[in-house]
Amino acid sequence: MSRGSPRMLAIWMALLLITTQVGCARQEAASSPAEPWTRDGQAVGMDVIESHDGERHCGWQKARFLGLSSPIHSAPAGTPGVAQYVRDPEGVLDRADLRTAFRPNAVLPPDAEPTGYQRNGTELWLADSDRHLMAYLVSEDSGRAEAWPRADPPIGCD
Repeated sequence: MSRGSPRMLAIWMALLLITTQVGCARQEAASSPAEPWTRDGQAVGMDVIESHDGERHCGWQKARFLGLSSPIHSAPAGTPGVAQYVRDPEGVLDRADLRTAFRPNAVLPPDAEPTGYQRNGTELWLADSDRHLMAYLVSEDSGRAEAWPRADPPIGCD
C-alpha cells in the first residue's frame, strides 16, 4: 500500500479526527488553570503556591483549592511537601469534614500573620497555632477572612 493510497489517507484522516475529538473533550473537562500568586510584589512559582477551581469532570468546579509548599517558603529548593487547603461551602467534594470546617466569616487567631502571598486583592495568612489545620484568606478591601481547612492527605480527581 503506498503512502498516497485512498486507504492510507482514510486511516490518517480517522486518526486526525480521533485526536481532535479527544483533545477537545479534555479541554472541556479541565478545571480552571492554576492561578499564580505574588509575594512582596514579585511573581512566585506555582511550586510554591497556586490556587484553582476543582475539576469539572468530577463536578468539583464550585470548590476551590489552594496548594502551598510545606514547610512554607521551602520550594523550589529541596523536595517540599504540599499542604492543600480547600474551600467547599456547598459540599461538592462529598467531605463533610471539609464543608463544616470551612468558615466564611472567620476570626483570625491572635498569632495569625500575613505570609506576603497575594492574589487579586486576597492575602494568605497563617497561624502557628493551627497552620496544620487552616489557612486564612483575607480580603484586602473588606478585611473579611475565610478559614479554609487543610485536606490531609491532599485530595484529587481521577
